[in-house]
Amino acid sequence: MTVLWIAGPRAVGKSTVGWEVFSRLSATTKTGYLDLAQLTFATPPLDLAGKARRLGAVRRVHRAEGARHLVVTGEHHADLLPEAELCWLHAGHDELVARLLLRGRGGGPPIPGDELRGLPEDDLRRLAAPTPAPPAAAVVVDTDGREVDAVVTEVLDRFFPDLSA
Repeated sequence: MTVLWIAGPRAVGKSTVGWEVFSRLSATTKTGYLDLAQLTFATPPLDLAGKARRLGAVRRVHRAEGARHLVVTGEHHADLLPEAELCWLHAGHDELVARLLLRGRGGGPPIPGDELRGLPEDDLRRLAAPTPAPPAAAVVVDTDGREVDAVVTEVLDRFFPDLSA
């Protein structure tokens, strides 16, 4: 099973892009989707070993059900799925500020448990931190000023060129 992990700084668009990549792939191929933040909701919060157990269990279920691809979104931990291909989404500071402020006001994608919703503007601005791609990133995709459709098309072209022909 091919595992594509879409990661990047907070509010870069991981969930939005990942869901659309999943949607397009699943139109032609059995594909699974996993948002790590949704999978690891827990009180108290899970440590890395707990996240690894949950992720491994869900991956096994998708594989057993015949999924050929698994799209994972969320904070990247190289040790959780070392075989995953990492796609790093990048956005500049101003773009991240705009997206964080939108999420803080309740805009953007409806993300259950969104910790940004309702935060004061000053706190949201402090969270805007463009992060360089880790060495493990197979591909870095710039999202500044781009529509989701264009970003998704680039991700699919770069990781699944045989499907986009």
